[in-house]
Amino acid sequence: MKWKLSIIMILCLTFFKSQNTISEVSKIPDVTYKTSDSIDHKLDIYLPEQSNKKFPVLIFLHGGGWIGGDKAFPEKFYMNDFILKFVQNGYAVVSVNYTLLDKNTNFPKPVEDSKEAVRWIRANADKYNFDEKNIGIWGASAGAQIGMVAAYSNDEQFSANSSFPNYSSKVNYVIDYFGPSDLNKLLRTEEAGFKIFIFKLIFPKIYKMRNDMIRGFTTKDIKEQKQEAIAGLKVYSPVTYIDQNSVPTLMIHGNKDRIVPFSQSEILKKKLDDNNVKNELIPIDKANHGLNEEAGHQLMLKRTLEFMKQNTH
Repeated sequence: MKWKLSIIMILCLTFFKSQNTISEVSKIPDVTYKTSDSIDHKLDIYLPEQSNKKFPVLIFLHGGGWIGGDKAFPEKFYMNDFILKFVQNGYAVVSVNYTLLDKNTNFPKPVEDSKEAVRWIRANADKYNFDEKNIGIWGASAGAQIGMVAAYSNDEQFSANSSFPNYSSKVNYVIDYFGPSDLNKLLRTEEAGFKIFIFKLIFPKIYKMRNDMIRGFTTKDIKEQKQEAIAGLKVYSPVTYIDQNSVPTLMIHGNKDRIVPFSQSEILKKKLDDNNVKNELIPIDKANHGLNEEAGHQLMLKRTLEFMKQNTH
């Protein structure tokens, strides 16, 4: 079973590190953008040097398998270089903590949080000198899936409890680093029953993790409510929302990814191409999940910044 490692490693995703820091960037930490169920949801803001020109904004959504991760960048995390470069090029970077899943917490809360962060940015544009007309979303792994659903869905979807209903959650573009695009294919919900039975016998713990993850997304038991679970995963699959009006998309993905297979980006690209949506897929040769291989970092940084500038108006 090629996917036997995927469930475990998604659940415990940790990014590899490099020797770079972002200590020289002006940072405003732990700003509350949303309060729900007596919980303050916070974000960190990285700002360029002050100028008379408004700052285009890039929202970052961290990875962590939907149950872990944090908005803070570890001191030696390789993406520190990326944040530094983006800020030096005049972009404000806003790193967001969204609701993590547990046995009592399900989707769509992470998507609702992400869309609320976009609205919060627009509502506070004057305070932080944000350019409310130029906002992009950048996500990694689980964060990419959340960000894509937020970017592709319309203003009304996943927005019933917004505190900023008069502000749009639409963005100009989305950047997908090795994120899932079709959750049913990722979690093999439509795999033949015999294969699932054999998998359960050989890997009972991983089988349970996979089922728990499906329940975390949908609240449904894949064994007893298969069709409802499949329908629920479709709701949170980015490909579901793509149409001819979808925003430009950059995909960067290791072609040896054993966690979120490279085929997930190929599926996404085909759907974007079929709808004539501007997109680019950049494979990182021989790279696994997290794209920790240092040889690909300069290419990733260069192409990401180029894409941001192309879609900033």
